[in-house]
Amino acid sequence: AVYVHSAVAKWSVCLHTVKLRDAALSVVHVQGRVLVALADGTVAIFRRGSDGQWDLSQHHIITLGSPQHSIRCMTAVSGKTVWCGYRNKIHVIDPVHITLECTVDAHPRRESQVRQLAWLGEGVWVSIRLDSTLRLYHAHTYQHLQDVDIEPYVSKMLGTGKLGFSFVRITALLISSNRLWIGTGNGVIISVPLSESAGGSLALSRVGYRTEAPGVGVRVFASDYGVTLGSFVPYCSMAHAQLSFHGHRDAVKMFVAVPGHGGQSAISDGTQPAMLVLSGGEGYIDFRVGDGDETEEGLERSSAAVPNPDEHGEQSHLIVWQVQSPLPIDMNG
Repeated sequence: AVYVHSAVAKWSVCLHTVKLRDAALSVVHVQGRVLVALADGTVAIFRRGSDGQWDLSQHHIITLGSPQHSIRCMTAVSGKTVWCGYRNKIHVIDPVHITLECTVDAHPRRESQVRQLAWLGEGVWVSIRLDSTLRLYHAHTYQHLQDVDIEPYVSKMLGTGKLGFSFVRITALLISSNRLWIGTGNGVIISVPLSESAGGSLALSRVGYRTEAPGVGVRVFASDYGVTLGSFVPYCSMAHAQLSFHGHRDAVKMFVAVPGHGGQSAISDGTQPAMLVLSGGEGYIDFRVGDGDETEEGLERSSAAVPNPDEHGEQSHLIVWQVQSPLPIDMNG
């Protein structure tokens, strides 16, 4: 079922409930449409009526495949299409005309599963279940542009014999502040700056801030060049990656980015927008010292927080980073 709440007032009160044919796994809003990915391999599409109100009495269904397999992820791309991960394929849906626009094979093995999708500019990053390699596709031509394997980087930074790091799988993915945030099944969090080329040149300069000094270079394109706002391909290079020594004891479950404030942070000068990036997962660990419970301070903190760890297991934790955004506007909006 889908539950509808007000985003303005009394958000705790459910306004409507819509029964669907199977469990809802993902919800996306784009161009006046709401798409709901279901566990039976279908997408339910809701739209507004002639009076501008949401028509919840009926919806359209697009079938992507067998009901034995679910749609694992879904994201809006360029505000025009919606990409859906189903088995080893990516299905691109036109939400306005309610049609299937294209199908892309993201992995040669049919038993593989597309698990995460992250879009920025003219590129979409894709992760595969039980795989350490990220794949970049062009948002409009669907061309396969780049592969990035994070396993050698994680092994180099933390070693292969520690906490099972010889097997690295990607479990969470986010693009925020012009960086690709990657979470793994080992609780490791990596942030990689996005660039205009695989070599690593910066994707966007900080053009547009009134605080810039005179003489700052601005790239100018002819009108027939075809470049629009955000029209760059977000390549990344692990040579510029940063690994956080703060992580989770189990898989990173999710990332969320929200607008933040500079405050008194040393990285903030109060003139540029800041973002807060949150990771969610079970437990907390500082990889520089190993499992926090192995230290005296960790034992005290653990025993105070969880009276009986065997009964309650690891507590859920949020880890928060404050990041200065290099963009004057939200490119994901």
